[in-house]
Amino acid sequence: MELYTVLVYLSVIVMPDGELKTYTATVKECPSNEMVMSMHQRMMDTGEIVDWAARCTSTEVQLTVPKGLKT
Repeated sequence: MELYTVLVYLSVIVMPDGELKTYTATVKECPSNEMVMSMHQRMMDTGEIVDWAARCTSTEVQLTVPKGLKT
């Protein structure tokens, strides 16, 4: 196993019925605050969501990656 550092983006949104939905992805670069705020604000303006929170952070994980695959 090798130690890898990955960037993880997480978005949590509150739907109009109170349901929480999440989205996570590994990313090569964290999105700008302006981009994240703009995207979520549009959904709030249209009533698709009632609230949201987002974070992009680096984390270290131990992985066994088969030879030939890129991380």
